[in-house]
Amino acid sequence: MRSRTAAALTASAVLITTAACGSGGGSGDDATVKIGAILSMSGIYSTLGAPQKKALQMGVEDLNKQGFTVAGKKRTMAISYADDKSDAATTGVTQLRELVQAQKLPVIAYGLGSDTYVPQLKRKPVAMLNLIDSVYPSILRLSPHFWRVRGDSPTYVPGCFYYAKRQLGIKSVSVITAKGEGYGEGLTQLVNKFAPAEGIKVAASTQFPVASTDYSNAIRTAVAAKPDAVYLSSVTAVILPVLKQLRQSGYTGPVIHSAGINPNQAKDILGAQFNTIMKDNYDCAGTLPTTSDNPAAKAFAAAYQARYNEYPQDLTMWAHDFPFIVAAAMAKAGTTTDSAKIEKALAEIPVPSGTVSGWIAGGGGSLFTERMARTASEVTTWCSNKQTLASAMTFDVNNGTVVQPNLKKDVCS
Repeated sequence: MRSRTAAALTASAVLITTAACGSGGGSGDDATVKIGAILSMSGIYSTLGAPQKKALQMGVEDLNKQGFTVAGKKRTMAISYADDKSDAATTGVTQLRELVQAQKLPVIAYGLGSDTYVPQLKRKPVAMLNLIDSVYPSILRLSPHFWRVRGDSPTYVPGCFYYAKRQLGIKSVSVITAKGEGYGEGLTQLVNKFAPAEGIKVAASTQFPVASTDYSNAIRTAVAAKPDAVYLSSVTAVILPVLKQLRQSGYTGPVIHSAGINPNQAKDILGAQFNTIMKDNYDCAGTLPTTSDNPAAKAFAAAYQARYNEYPQDLTMWAHDFPFIVAAAMAKAGTTTDSAKIEKALAEIPVPSGTVSGWIAGGGGSLFTERMARTASEVTTWCSNKQTLASAMTFDVNNGTVVQPNLKKDVCS
Protein backbone atom coordinates (compact mmCIF):
# COMPACT_ATOMS: atom_id res chain seq x y z
CA MET A 1 0.00 0.00 0.00
CA ARG A 2 2.86 2.37 -0.07
CA SER A 3 5.94 2.77 -2.19
CA ARG A 4 6.53 0.76 -5.31
CA THR A 5 9.41 -1.56 -6.12
CA ALA A 6 11.52 -1.42 -9.23
CA ALA A 7 10.90 -3.70 -12.20
CA ALA A 8 9.93 -7.27 -11.37
CA LEU A 9 12.79 -9.49 -10.33
CA THR A 10 13.83 -12.23 -12.71
CA ALA A 11 13.13 -15.80 -11.70
CA SER A 12 16.81 -16.54 -11.33
CA ALA A 13 17.40 -13.58 -9.04
CA VAL A 14 14.20 -13.62 -7.02
CA LEU A 15 15.80 -14.97 -3.85
CA ILE A 16 17.85 -12.42 -1.92
CA THR A 17 19.67 -13.05 1.34
CA THR A 18 20.00 -10.27 3.87
CA ALA A 19 23.27 -11.56 5.27
CA ALA A 20 25.83 -14.26 4.64
CA CYS A 21 24.77 -17.45 6.30
CA GLY A 22 25.13 -21.19 6.25
CA SER A 23 23.22 -23.78 4.26
CA GLY A 24 19.43 -24.10 4.26
CA GLY A 25 17.78 -23.34 7.55
CA GLY A 26 21.07 -23.11 9.35
CA SER A 27 22.62 -26.42 10.42
CA GLY A 28 22.82 -27.25 14.08
CA ASP A 29 26.31 -25.67 14.15
CA ASP A 30 25.49 -22.45 12.28
CA ALA A 31 25.51 -19.28 14.34
CA THR A 32 23.24 -17.57 11.79
CA VAL A 33 19.73 -18.94 11.46
CA LYS A 34 18.08 -18.56 8.07
CA ILE A 35 14.31 -18.23 7.58
CA GLY A 36 12.18 -17.29 4.58
CA ALA A 37 9.74 -14.60 3.42
CA ILE A 38 7.48 -14.63 0.35
CA LEU A 39 6.32 -11.09 -0.41
CA SER A 40 4.66 -9.23 -3.27
CA MET A 41 7.60 -6.98 -4.07
CA SER A 42 6.40 -6.30 -7.62
CA GLY A 43 2.98 -6.22 -9.29
CA ILE A 44 -0.28 -4.75 -8.01
CA TYR A 45 0.35 -5.74 -4.39
CA SER A 46 3.84 -4.23 -4.25
CA THR A 47 2.28 -1.49 -2.12
CA LEU A 48 2.17 -4.24 0.53
CA GLY A 49 5.27 -6.31 -0.15
CA ALA A 50 7.80 -3.51 -0.55
CA PRO A 51 7.20 -1.94 2.90
CA GLN A 52 6.98 -5.40 4.47
CA LYS A 53 10.49 -6.15 3.25
CA LYS A 54 11.84 -2.83 4.51
CA ALA A 55 10.35 -3.43 7.95
CA LEU A 56 11.60 -7.02 8.04
CA GLN A 57 15.10 -5.77 7.35
CA MET A 58 14.81 -3.34 10.27
CA GLY A 59 13.49 -6.12 12.50
CA VAL A 60 16.35 -8.49 11.68
CA GLU A 61 18.89 -5.75 12.31
CA ASP A 62 17.30 -4.88 15.66
CA LEU A 63 17.17 -8.54 16.68
CA ASN A 64 20.77 -9.17 15.67
CA LYS A 65 22.03 -6.23 17.75
CA GLN A 66 21.15 -8.28 20.81
CA GLY A 67 21.12 -11.77 19.32
CA PHE A 68 19.16 -14.66 20.81
CA THR A 69 20.04 -17.95 22.45
CA VAL A 70 18.87 -21.39 21.37
CA ALA A 71 20.00 -24.51 23.22
CA GLY A 72 22.74 -22.53 24.96
CA LYS A 73 24.22 -21.04 21.78
CA LYS A 74 24.06 -17.39 20.74
CA ARG A 75 22.43 -16.88 17.34
CA THR A 76 21.71 -14.22 14.77
CA MET A 77 19.14 -14.34 11.96
CA ALA A 78 19.00 -13.81 8.20
CA ILE A 79 16.03 -13.83 5.83
CA SER A 80 15.87 -15.30 2.34
CA TYR A 81 13.36 -13.19 0.39
CA ALA A 82 11.23 -14.32 -2.52
CA ASP A 83 9.06 -12.15 -4.77
CA ASP A 84 5.72 -13.75 -5.71
CA LYS A 85 5.21 -10.90 -8.24
CA SER A 86 1.65 -10.51 -6.88
CA ASP A 87 0.91 -13.96 -8.31
CA ALA A 88 0.91 -16.43 -5.43
CA ALA A 89 -0.81 -19.18 -7.42
CA THR A 90 2.15 -19.70 -9.75
CA THR A 91 5.25 -17.73 -8.76
CA GLY A 92 4.47 -17.89 -5.07
CA VAL A 93 4.03 -21.66 -5.03
CA THR A 94 7.30 -22.09 -6.91
CA GLN A 95 9.10 -19.92 -4.38
CA LEU A 96 7.58 -21.80 -1.45
CA ARG A 97 8.97 -25.05 -2.84
CA GLU A 98 12.37 -23.43 -3.25
CA LEU A 99 12.46 -22.07 0.29
CA VAL A 100 11.12 -25.18 2.02
CA GLN A 101 12.31 -28.10 -0.09
CA ALA A 102 15.57 -26.78 -1.54
CA GLN A 103 16.73 -24.39 1.17
CA LYS A 104 14.99 -26.34 3.97
CA LEU A 105 13.94 -23.23 5.87
CA PRO A 106 11.90 -23.97 9.02
CA VAL A 107 9.64 -20.89 9.11
CA ILE A 108 8.18 -18.73 6.35
CA ALA A 109 6.66 -15.25 6.53
CA TYR A 110 4.27 -14.35 3.73
CA GLY A 111 1.70 -11.82 2.62
CA LEU A 112 -1.07 -13.07 0.34
CA GLY A 113 -2.26 -16.22 -1.43
CA SER A 114 -2.94 -18.55 1.50
CA ASP A 115 -5.30 -20.85 -0.42
CA THR A 116 -2.66 -21.52 -3.08
CA TYR A 117 -0.16 -22.80 -0.50
CA VAL A 118 -2.43 -25.39 1.14
CA PRO A 119 -1.57 -28.37 -1.17
CA GLN A 120 2.14 -27.73 -0.69
CA LEU A 121 1.74 -27.61 3.10
CA LYS A 122 -0.02 -30.96 3.05
CA ARG A 123 2.98 -32.47 1.27
CA LYS A 124 5.64 -30.64 3.27
CA PRO A 125 4.35 -28.99 6.47
CA VAL A 126 6.07 -25.82 7.63
CA ALA A 127 5.03 -22.96 9.91
CA MET A 128 3.85 -19.99 7.80
CA LEU A 129 3.24 -16.66 9.56
CA ASN A 130 1.03 -14.23 7.69
CA LEU A 131 2.01 -10.56 8.00
CA ILE A 132 -1.02 -8.85 6.47
CA ASP A 133 -3.89 -10.98 5.15
CA SER A 134 -6.98 -10.20 7.25
CA VAL A 135 -9.44 -11.55 4.67
CA TYR A 136 -12.80 -12.87 5.82
CA PRO A 137 -13.48 -15.80 6.22
CA SER A 138 -10.17 -16.26 8.03
CA ILE A 139 -7.20 -17.90 6.34
CA LEU A 140 -6.64 -19.92 9.52
CA ARG A 141 -9.43 -22.28 8.51
CA LEU A 142 -7.40 -23.39 5.48
CA SER A 143 -4.44 -25.02 7.22
CA PRO A 144 -3.24 -25.69 10.78
CA HIS A 145 0.17 -24.41 9.67
CA PHE A 146 -1.02 -20.84 9.06
CA TRP A 147 -0.48 -18.25 11.81
CA ARG A 148 -1.43 -14.59 11.82
CA VAL A 149 0.50 -11.75 13.44
CA ARG A 150 -2.48 -9.40 13.15
CA GLY A 151 -6.21 -9.41 13.82
CA ASP A 152 -8.60 -10.31 11.03
CA SER A 153 -11.14 -7.95 9.46
CA PRO A 154 -13.92 -8.75 11.99
CA THR A 155 -11.64 -7.11 14.58
CA TYR A 156 -11.89 -3.71 12.89
CA VAL A 157 -14.85 -3.46 10.47
CA PRO A 158 -17.39 -3.08 13.34
CA GLY A 159 -15.50 0.04 14.40
CA CYS A 160 -16.25 1.69 11.04
CA PHE A 161 -19.96 1.74 11.72
CA TYR A 162 -19.73 2.39 15.44
CA TYR A 163 -17.86 5.56 14.56
CA ALA A 164 -19.97 6.39 11.49
CA LYS A 165 -23.19 6.32 13.50
CA ARG A 166 -22.02 8.18 16.57
CA GLN A 167 -19.61 10.72 15.11
CA LEU A 168 -20.79 11.21 11.53
CA GLY A 169 -24.53 10.66 11.95
CA ILE A 170 -24.59 8.09 9.15
CA LYS A 171 -27.92 6.32 8.64
CA SER A 172 -27.34 4.71 5.24
CA VAL A 173 -24.37 3.50 3.24
CA SER A 174 -23.73 2.27 -0.31
CA VAL A 175 -21.06 -0.37 -0.84
CA ILE A 176 -18.78 -0.65 -3.88
CA THR A 177 -16.87 -3.94 -4.06
CA ALA A 178 -13.95 -5.18 -6.16
CA LYS A 179 -15.46 -8.36 -7.60
CA GLY A 180 -13.04 -11.26 -7.62
CA GLU A 181 -10.76 -9.79 -4.94
CA GLY A 182 -11.08 -11.87 -1.78
CA TYR A 183 -10.34 -9.17 0.76
CA GLY A 184 -12.90 -6.81 -0.76
CA GLU A 185 -15.60 -9.45 -1.04
CA GLY A 186 -15.03 -10.44 2.58
CA LEU A 187 -15.28 -6.82 3.71
CA THR A 188 -18.64 -6.48 1.98
CA GLN A 189 -19.95 -9.53 3.84
CA LEU A 190 -18.94 -7.87 7.09
CA VAL A 191 -20.48 -4.52 6.11
CA ASN A 192 -23.77 -6.30 5.43
CA LYS A 193 -23.56 -7.74 8.94
CA PHE A 194 -22.24 -4.89 11.06
CA ALA A 195 -23.81 -1.84 9.44
CA PRO A 196 -27.39 -3.05 10.14
CA ALA A 197 -26.30 -4.03 13.66
CA GLU A 198 -25.63 -0.31 14.23
CA GLY A 199 -28.94 0.66 12.63
CA ILE A 200 -27.28 1.76 9.38
CA LYS A 201 -29.12 0.75 6.21
CA VAL A 202 -27.20 -0.69 3.27
CA ALA A 203 -28.84 1.46 0.58
CA ALA A 204 -27.06 -0.15 -2.39
CA SER A 205 -24.39 -2.78 -3.00
CA THR A 206 -22.62 -2.82 -6.34
CA GLN A 207 -19.46 -4.30 -7.87
CA PHE A 208 -16.80 -3.76 -10.50
CA PRO A 209 -14.33 -6.31 -11.95
CA VAL A 210 -11.06 -6.14 -10.02
CA ALA A 211 -9.07 -5.55 -13.24
CA SER A 212 -11.37 -2.72 -14.37
CA THR A 213 -10.31 0.90 -14.87
CA ASP A 214 -13.80 2.30 -15.45
CA TYR A 215 -15.96 2.28 -12.32
CA SER A 216 -18.72 4.55 -13.58
CA ASN A 217 -21.51 1.95 -13.56
CA ALA A 218 -20.81 0.92 -9.98
CA ILE A 219 -20.46 4.55 -8.88
CA ARG A 220 -23.75 5.57 -10.52
CA THR A 221 -25.61 2.75 -8.78
CA ALA A 222 -24.07 3.58 -5.40
CA VAL A 223 -24.69 7.32 -5.61
CA ALA A 224 -28.21 6.95 -7.03
CA ALA A 225 -29.30 5.38 -3.73
CA LYS A 226 -28.55 8.74 -2.05
CA PRO A 227 -26.51 7.24 0.82
CA ASP A 228 -25.10 9.20 3.72
CA ALA A 229 -21.72 7.53 3.07
CA VAL A 230 -20.00 5.20 0.59
CA TYR A 231 -17.92 2.21 1.70
CA LEU A 232 -15.18 1.00 -0.71
CA SER A 233 -14.27 -2.67 -0.32
CA SER A 234 -10.74 -3.66 -1.33
CA VAL A 235 -7.05 -2.91 -0.84
CA THR A 236 -5.37 0.45 -1.35
CA ALA A 237 -4.14 0.04 -4.92
CA VAL A 238 -7.64 -1.01 -6.01
CA ILE A 239 -9.85 1.49 -4.19
CA LEU A 240 -7.88 4.71 -4.65
CA PRO A 241 -8.66 4.89 -8.39
CA VAL A 242 -12.33 4.22 -7.49
CA LEU A 243 -12.21 7.00 -4.91
CA LYS A 244 -10.83 9.39 -7.54
CA GLN A 245 -13.63 8.64 -10.00
CA LEU A 246 -16.19 8.79 -7.20
CA ARG A 247 -15.12 12.35 -6.37
CA GLN A 248 -15.00 13.25 -10.07
CA SER A 249 -18.60 12.08 -10.37
CA GLY A 250 -19.61 14.84 -7.98
CA TYR A 251 -20.01 12.83 -4.78
CA THR A 252 -18.70 14.89 -1.85
CA GLY A 253 -19.92 12.89 1.15
CA PRO A 254 -18.04 10.67 3.59
CA VAL A 255 -16.08 7.71 2.21
CA ILE A 256 -15.28 4.77 4.48
CA HIS A 257 -12.88 1.90 3.80
CA SER A 258 -10.51 -0.56 5.47
CA ALA A 259 -7.53 -0.26 3.15
CA GLY A 260 -4.88 1.35 5.32
CA ILE A 261 -4.24 4.22 2.90
CA ASN A 262 -1.37 6.51 3.82
CA PRO A 263 -0.28 9.96 2.58
CA ASN A 264 2.45 8.63 0.28
CA GLN A 265 0.00 6.35 -1.49
CA ALA A 266 -2.59 9.10 -1.75
CA LYS A 267 -0.08 11.38 -3.47
CA ASP A 268 1.34 8.67 -5.74
CA ILE A 269 -1.96 7.21 -6.92
CA LEU A 270 -4.38 10.16 -6.79
CA GLY A 271 -2.08 12.82 -8.21
CA ALA A 272 -2.12 16.56 -7.67
CA GLN A 273 -5.68 16.68 -6.33
CA PHE A 274 -5.03 14.07 -3.62
CA ASN A 275 -5.75 16.41 -0.72
CA THR A 276 -9.18 17.34 -2.05
CA ILE A 277 -10.03 13.75 -2.98
CA MET A 278 -9.03 12.45 0.46
CA LYS A 279 -11.22 14.95 2.32
CA ASP A 280 -13.91 13.27 4.44
CA ASN A 281 -12.23 9.84 4.27
CA TYR A 282 -12.35 7.41 7.21
CA ASP A 283 -10.19 4.30 7.37
CA CYS A 284 -10.77 1.41 9.80
CA ALA A 285 -7.87 -1.02 10.23
CA GLY A 286 -5.01 -1.81 12.59
CA THR A 287 -3.42 1.01 14.56
CA LEU A 288 -0.75 2.93 12.69
CA PRO A 289 2.71 3.26 14.25
CA THR A 290 2.65 7.00 13.59
CA THR A 291 -0.62 7.54 15.48
CA SER A 292 -0.12 4.85 18.13
CA ASP A 293 0.04 5.70 21.84
CA ASN A 294 2.66 2.95 22.22
CA PRO A 295 6.12 4.56 22.63
CA ALA A 296 7.86 1.59 20.96
CA ALA A 297 5.60 1.88 17.91
CA LYS A 298 6.15 5.62 17.67
CA ALA A 299 9.92 5.18 17.91
CA PHE A 300 9.78 2.55 15.17
CA ALA A 301 7.69 4.89 13.00
CA ALA A 302 10.23 7.68 13.37
CA ALA A 303 13.11 5.33 12.50
CA TYR A 304 11.23 3.93 9.49
CA GLN A 305 10.40 7.37 8.14
CA ALA A 306 13.95 8.60 8.63
CA ARG A 307 15.39 5.58 6.84
CA TYR A 308 12.96 5.20 3.95
CA ASN A 309 11.36 8.65 3.69
CA GLU A 310 7.87 7.17 3.58
CA TYR A 311 4.89 6.84 5.89
CA PRO A 312 4.81 3.45 7.69
CA GLN A 313 1.68 1.34 7.42
CA ASP A 314 0.28 -0.83 10.19
CA LEU A 315 1.75 -3.90 8.48
CA THR A 316 5.27 -2.53 8.95
CA MET A 317 5.01 -3.02 12.72
CA TRP A 318 3.99 -6.65 12.33
CA ALA A 319 6.71 -7.29 9.75
CA HIS A 320 9.35 -5.72 11.99
CA ASP A 321 8.36 -8.05 14.82
CA PHE A 322 8.33 -11.28 12.82
CA PRO A 323 12.03 -12.10 13.47
CA PHE A 324 11.50 -11.59 17.22
CA ILE A 325 8.55 -14.01 17.16
CA VAL A 326 10.59 -16.68 15.39
CA ALA A 327 13.55 -16.18 17.72
CA ALA A 328 11.31 -16.57 20.78
CA ALA A 329 9.76 -19.76 19.37
CA MET A 330 13.15 -21.23 18.50
CA ALA A 331 14.45 -20.46 21.99
CA LYS A 332 11.37 -22.09 23.51
CA ALA A 333 11.64 -25.13 21.23
CA GLY A 334 15.40 -25.50 21.67
CA THR A 335 15.95 -25.89 17.94
CA THR A 336 16.56 -23.71 14.87
CA THR A 337 15.75 -26.39 12.30
CA ASP A 338 12.81 -28.51 13.47
CA SER A 339 9.76 -26.74 12.04
CA ALA A 340 7.27 -28.91 13.92
CA LYS A 341 8.83 -28.13 17.30
CA ILE A 342 9.16 -24.43 16.46
CA GLU A 343 5.53 -24.32 15.39
CA LYS A 344 4.41 -26.01 18.62
CA ALA A 345 6.37 -23.40 20.58
CA LEU A 346 4.57 -20.53 18.79
CA ALA A 347 1.43 -21.39 20.75
CA GLU A 348 3.31 -21.11 24.04
CA ILE A 349 5.40 -17.94 23.75
CA PRO A 350 4.46 -14.66 25.45
CA VAL A 351 4.69 -11.32 23.67
CA PRO A 352 8.43 -11.16 22.85
CA SER A 353 10.55 -8.35 24.23
CA GLY A 354 11.91 -5.96 21.63
CA THR A 355 8.68 -5.94 19.63
CA VAL A 356 6.90 -2.71 18.69
CA SER A 357 3.38 -3.73 17.65
CA GLY A 358 1.74 -3.35 21.04
CA TRP A 359 -0.04 -6.70 20.94
CA ILE A 360 -2.99 -7.53 23.14
CA ALA A 361 -1.86 -10.65 25.00
CA GLY A 362 -4.19 -13.62 25.14
CA GLY A 363 -4.95 -15.99 27.99
CA GLY A 364 -1.97 -16.56 30.24
CA GLY A 365 -0.10 -13.74 28.53
CA SER A 366 0.43 -15.69 25.31
CA LEU A 367 1.05 -13.89 22.03
CA PHE A 368 -1.22 -16.15 19.98
CA THR A 369 -4.80 -17.13 20.69
CA GLU A 370 -5.95 -19.86 18.32
CA ARG A 371 -3.01 -18.99 16.04
CA MET A 372 -3.84 -15.28 15.85
CA ALA A 373 -2.06 -12.35 17.50
CA ARG A 374 -3.96 -9.08 17.86
CA THR A 375 -3.31 -5.40 18.24
CA ALA A 376 -5.83 -2.65 18.87
CA SER A 377 -7.80 -1.30 15.90
CA GLU A 378 -8.24 2.29 14.82
CA VAL A 379 -10.35 4.69 12.79
CA THR A 380 -8.21 7.30 11.09
CA THR A 381 -9.40 10.40 9.27
CA TRP A 382 -7.78 12.61 6.66
CA CYS A 383 -6.74 16.06 7.85
CA SER A 384 -6.69 18.39 4.84
CA ASN A 385 -5.02 21.17 6.81
CA LYS A 386 -1.95 18.96 7.34
CA GLN A 387 -2.36 16.66 4.32
CA THR A 388 -1.98 13.61 6.50
CA LEU A 389 -3.82 11.12 8.73
CA ALA A 390 -4.88 11.45 12.34
CA SER A 391 -6.35 8.96 14.78
CA ALA A 392 -10.07 9.52 15.36
CA MET A 393 -10.80 6.47 17.52
CA THR A 394 -8.99 3.43 18.86
CA PHE A 395 -10.96 0.38 19.94
CA ASP A 396 -11.11 -3.38 20.41
CA VAL A 397 -13.81 -5.80 19.27
CA ASN A 398 -15.24 -8.65 21.34
CA ASN A 399 -17.63 -11.05 19.57
CA GLY A 400 -18.52 -8.42 16.99
CA THR A 401 -19.12 -5.66 19.53
CA VAL A 402 -16.89 -2.60 19.83
CA VAL A 403 -15.35 -2.39 23.30
CA GLN A 404 -12.98 0.11 24.90
CA PRO A 405 -13.64 2.83 22.32
CA ASN A 406 -11.39 5.84 22.77
CA LEU A 407 -12.74 8.78 20.77
CA LYS A 408 -10.12 11.44 20.14
CA LYS A 409 -10.83 15.16 20.53
CA ASP A 410 -9.67 17.93 18.19
CA VAL A 411 -8.47 15.26 15.78
CA CYS A 412 -6.97 17.54 13.13
CA SER A 413 -5.85 20.38 15.38
